[in-house]
Amino acid sequence: MKKLSLIILVLVLVMTGCNANQTDEKMVLNIGLMPAVDTAPIFLAKDSGYFEENNLEVNIEIYTNAQDRQSALQANAIDGAMTDILAVATNVNGGFDLKATMLTDGMFVLVSNEGAIDKTDISVGMMEVSVSNFLVDQWLGQTHTIEKVYVNAIPSRLEATVSGQLDMALLPEPIATVAELKGLEKLIFEPVDGFSPDVMAFTQTAIDNKSDALEAFVEAYNKAVLDIQKDESLARETIVKNVPNVSPELKDLMDLPQYHEARLPSEEYIQRVIDWTNTILPEPLNVEPKDLIDTNFVD
Repeated sequence: MKKLSLIILVLVLVMTGCNANQTDEKMVLNIGLMPAVDTAPIFLAKDSGYFEENNLEVNIEIYTNAQDRQSALQANAIDGAMTDILAVATNVNGGFDLKATMLTDGMFVLVSNEGAIDKTDISVGMMEVSVSNFLVDQWLGQTHTIEKVYVNAIPSRLEATVSGQLDMALLPEPIATVAELKGLEKLIFEPVDGFSPDVMAFTQTAIDNKSDALEAFVEAYNKAVLDIQKDESLARETIVKNVPNVSPELKDLMDLPQYHEARLPSEEYIQRVIDWTNTILPEPLNVEPKDLIDTNFVD
């Protein structure tokens, strides 16, 4: 009897040890970001050790071309990426299972050659099926005749405007401030319906298999946002430190959004994006707002 009890005790200790090892095993998320001010809470959470505190390792790849980001998602090279709700809609409509788990606070700016805003007919650089096209229509569609020039790579879009090939381009901050230093004017409009269209979106595979990691990510993100709300300079410093080709001289010049704790847009806003997207596609999207978001990771 004593021998049996000893065996049971050993088994319990072994199982307890196994469970402890499973609990202590570090969670990993691989994400893609764009060179934009949205990244500030994410980089600050990483630099401040907030991910580490949550037993989470976050590996970050920065993309300047949305097509490269899309390829990485589809190849499962990354679990999720900073993208926009329009891109999520087209992905889901095309059969790729992707969900927005939270908004990020982007800052999109029209950069313009001198006097272009006073012209009736203007050429504007943007991506075609993208938030850049959506925002340009919302901000200028009622007042201007727009020649839309589709340039996917952000650096190429910037240079085409600086060289005068385009009247304007839609760029994210801090690239818009780079454009300002190159002689272009920044035109800043209010967010449509109060929301940035940018989101962190993750594959359904990552949501299913890494839900604990996603919860830890959001918790650390929110902690960094609270830090930034107390001291905006933290956002400026971490952007200069972590976003490629952002020089220290941009630190106090770039325009920053209001950073919010993790949230999702309203269904009305998502439907507005879907309805607009249907005006530029040959066939309408067969999606609803609820198909595009996962609400399990935000309060």
